[in-house]
Amino acid sequence: MFVDEKKAKVKICGLTRLDHARYASGALADYLGFIFFPGSPRYISPENAKEIINWVEGPECVGVFVNQPVEYVQQTALSSGTSVVQLHGAESPEYCQQLNHLKIIKAFRVSPEMNHDHLRYLIEPYVKYVDYFLFDTYVQGQPGGTGATFNWEVLGDLVEDHDIFLSGGLSTHNVARAIQTVKPYAVDLSSSLEESPGVKDFALMEAFFAEMEKINEG
Repeated sequence: MFVDEKKAKVKICGLTRLDHARYASGALADYLGFIFFPGSPRYISPENAKEIINWVEGPECVGVFVNQPVEYVQQTALSSGTSVVQLHGAESPEYCQQLNHLKIIKAFRVSPEMNHDHLRYLIEPYVKYVDYFLFDTYVQGQPGGTGATFNWEVLGDLVEDHDIFLSGGLSTHNVARAIQTVKPYAVDLSSSLEESPGVKDFALMEAFFAEMEKINEG
């Protein structure tokens, strides 16, 4: 659904520490992302995520999964306290249907050869099963956190029909242009706010939220 460019929500992903999560929450992030895929350098155990989530108020907490069993996703969302699941692999529409008691963000990775019609074709089977779509940059062998952007123009009018999270290489330096170009429901940042994978940098987060405040003030 179309969102005014000044109102884009913020998701901070790849969190592994309470102090970083509380800073993002205090800076009025709308979503906090915790990666439950063991192959990621930003992996956090559900137990450790729960300890963080118990101390955070305000943002919705998102569990990120990649091609993991439905039962594991269900159990982990319940045990960790995440209210939203982000499916960042090749999960099918039928897979998503089994999680219909949870809010779902279905991610798609955009490669250079993809165009608008291709993206619309890809997401159509998922529309009745998921709540949001996320578009990230395709980099072979990396499900996410690539730090690379894609051609935002290919999204076109998808934002008018769906709530879109824009991801992939977003930073303090390009987020204003990204919001102006795409007008997404939310922007999703991870690696550009880190000093190392899974370890956020307070100065980088401060600069980003200052930029978002400037964008929102017009």
